[in-house]
Amino acid sequence: MTPQSRTSSSNDRRLKSAAALATFWTLSGMPSTHGFSTSYGSAVSQSLSHPLNRGPLKHADFRRKQQESSLYALPNKPLSSSSPLQQQTSSSTALDSSVAMPISSSVASLSDTQQEDFQWSKQNMAIALPALMGLLADPVLSMIDTGFVGRVGPIDLAALGVCTSIFNMAFTVFRASTVATTSLVGSAKTKEDKRQIAKISLQLGGILGTIVLLTLRLGGPAILATMGVASDSPMFKPACDYLFARSWAAPAVVGVVIAEGAFRGNDDSKTPLVASSIAALINLVLDPLLMFPFGMGMTGAAIATAISQFGAAGVFTWRMWKRKLLPQPNDKVTVKAKEIVKTILGANLAMLTKQGSMLVFYTIATALATRMGPAHVATHQVALSLFWLVTYWLDSGSVSAQVLMGKNNDDTQRATSLTKYMAKYAVVQGVAFSALVAGIGKFVPGVFTADATIQSLLFQCLPYLALQQTIVSITLILEGLAVGGNQFRYMATGTAAATFFGIKSLLKATSVVDIWSTAVNTFFGLRLLNAIIGVARVHIGLRRRDQSQVTAIKTA
Repeated sequence: MTPQSRTSSSNDRRLKSAAALATFWTLSGMPSTHGFSTSYGSAVSQSLSHPLNRGPLKHADFRRKQQESSLYALPNKPLSSSSPLQQQTSSSTALDSSVAMPISSSVASLSDTQQEDFQWSKQNMAIALPALMGLLADPVLSMIDTGFVGRVGPIDLAALGVCTSIFNMAFTVFRASTVATTSLVGSAKTKEDKRQIAKISLQLGGILGTIVLLTLRLGGPAILATMGVASDSPMFKPACDYLFARSWAAPAVVGVVIAEGAFRGNDDSKTPLVASSIAALINLVLDPLLMFPFGMGMTGAAIATAISQFGAAGVFTWRMWKRKLLPQPNDKVTVKAKEIVKTILGANLAMLTKQGSMLVFYTIATALATRMGPAHVATHQVALSLFWLVTYWLDSGSVSAQVLMGKNNDDTQRATSLTKYMAKYAVVQGVAFSALVAGIGKFVPGVFTADATIQSLLFQCLPYLALQQTIVSITLILEGLAVGGNQFRYMATGTAAATFFGIKSLLKATSVVDIWSTAVNTFFGLRLLNAIIGVARVHIGLRRRDQSQVTAIKTA
């Protein structure tokens, strides 16, 4: 036998052995120890482990997953027109290189080209943009209210600041329902199951929204008192007027949050965009109309916002009927309602601790600003409205990070690649928004108020607000990665600790400038540290799992 034929035979044996080994790993779902991709095995294990997606994989699903995955951890390149022997020799050489590379060095040397092979930018935008539409809806409406109410006077603007914090606290905790509903609807096997999940989720949302409505209606004065607005305060009446009028839309707001998740689970990103746009347009038209020509003041602003939120709910309802996303008469359902309710409530409970801690911080900040005087709380309201608007934009990337990490946290290489990509994305996004806030800072005070004292305080707060955007962006993205890696309990505990020390810093503040220059920076600095540790815990867990599975294979 000639040396060339012996080389060809050796290459054949290597390819056959490697192919058999790759088939074993991909079908068993085990992670690769020599650079082989595990994405198909991960998809199988995810599919079988999900409580709403049990059962055998169909052949079509197998072929689809097999095509989506890359057999070797190499950049995707088209086949050249070389001879079969040359292609085989090239494949064998690549295989030898891959086999010689351990997991740690493979992950450490992950290149930007490989990150692009995973198409993170495309996946990130597909999730972040529709998430942004839903996240921005409420702060945009609050910004519109702030702009018009600020023209009435500092007392009404201060009262609006207190009410905005209350509504943020009431509705933000239910944002977890969007993620839960998206996951449940997206993983359902049949259209009938998707419809049933959407129906039960919306019913649960209606119940939760009604609870919020009753709480605000019956406990409004007591809630305002805890925020520093006593019954003899000049802010009490306008605050009550706004709080009571806007509270009627509570069921619609929670319903919109859940409906958004149902549409995202059905790969529909247009409907949330249309609904949010219509809501903003309605509010923009009705706000000045009801406040000034009709002389309704704060009540008019609240009614305009409530009507706009019902308008968004109407868009979602119409689109659900049009697309038949709710149960039909002849549907055969296999998903248990108890499982759906349990999952949604579990997601809300996990987020409640984290979101609740954050909202406690902002609520105490608003209460302290209220006690400092109308000028300070009015300044705080404008700064907080701008902060919420930018933060919700930044938070859309956090939603994307959470969803993508949840899909890829069983593949060490993909999870590492995703973390690198999202970290770069967070820095670029944060710097861009810091520059944006700094650029518009000189115009903001004049847009929202004509009061010289409030304008002066705003000019002092805005530089700190601009610098914070980079820290906030990195913090939110890393928190999303950590939550996507199932670090729920750790993130909740860490955020609560950051809130505790942030509140200690708040209590030392003597002006609204102290709140934004010191307390907010302390709060987000500690959250950033907590998020970094959370992401590190995710990757430590992945490496330990890989090592244990490699050990199990060797001892088998």
